Amino acid sequence: MGYRIALVVLSMIICFSSAGQDEENDSNKVAYSIVPLVYFLPETGLGYGVGGVASFKWGGSVNASQVQLAASYTTLDQILIFIPYRLFWKNDKYLAYGELGYYRFTYQYFGNGIDARSTDEELFDVTFPRLRASFLYEIFPGLYLGGRYWYDDFRITSVAAEGILDTQNIVGNRGGEVAGLGFVMNYDTRDNQLYPSKGWFIEGVLLPHLSYYNSDFEFFKVSLDASWYWNFYKKHILAFNTYLESNFGNTPFNQLAFLGGPKRLRGFYEGRFRDNHAAVLQAEYRWMFYKRFGLAAFTSLGNVSSTILGYDFAKTKLTFGGGLRFQVTRDEKVNLRLDAGVAEDGLVNFYITFAEAF
Repeated sequence: MGYRIALVVLSMIICFSSAGQDEENDSNKVAYSIVPLVYFLPETGLGYGVGGVASFKWGGSVNASQVQLAASYTTLDQILIFIPYRLFWKNDKYLAYGELGYYRFTYQYFGNGIDARSTDEELFDVTFPRLRASFLYEIFPGLYLGGRYWYDDFRITSVAAEGILDTQNIVGNRGGEVAGLGFVMNYDTRDNQLYPSKGWFIEGVLLPHLSYYNSDFEFFKVSLDASWYWNFYKKHILAFNTYLESNFGNTPFNQLAFLGGPKRLRGFYEGRFRDNHAAVLQAEYRWMFYKRFGLAAFTSLGNVSSTILGYDFAKTKLTFGGGLRFQVTRDEKVNLRLDAGVAEDGLVNFYITFAEAF
């Protein structure tokens, strides 16, 4: 474990020394940072590449728009290229956000359900392009309505011989295209898009996936993501998040609601538990204690179920952890974060990325 921590710390030091300059005197200019990435995770091995974030205002916007870029290669022959974005214009009446990406990755799979066993872990290889786009219009102050399109061409290139995906009738175990077109709602009263200290952010999604959209699987995804922020003392902030997701129909295993990863139940591997329905509760304490440097502590509870009424609350999963923050742009409060999440089985995972988990 010691050498993993050393690599993570080295990555942070490199990032600190490479942060770009703020454009503090002109709000119309672009604030940007470009940083080299060096990291080690159990699911990637040693990874290295480059990441960047640009924050700017355009088209008469009040909130800052943000575009990120990350490209990396790992010693497990994985390629990750993704460009998430969030754009405002016309006095923030219009909002667009989403992600463009290409991935060649190796995932772990443990089976479906809250009883999935760590001893059933298997690996499968996949490549896929990704397009996720949401376009919304503000109909009342803070309330946006619009449409969303999601597309993944999930091509599984290999599975574990005699494993679950190879021998059982798991929906999506041979890959396929997934395309959804539906509705999205945002309610946003945050004082800052990237590092909020007060207000609400709520996102509701209704996303049918139909063969009419060129999807190989027909299912219906519903989700609610709600966060509240409380600046209770000077630079001390409490953040709370609730995430609910339900899938109905012929849902492939890679599109099921899941626990784990850099946003929900940090500490568990992403997709450690997955099923038709998921419920997650999270709380995080944040403190920018010295100039650009900050600390965070968090905890999360989560569960999955095959039916809405079928949750076994005695099997609810718990994670906790903490992290460091470095503010790469002062004006727009873009943070680089290093988190260490601890799962209830003692597994520790590290996460290095831009922006907060929620």
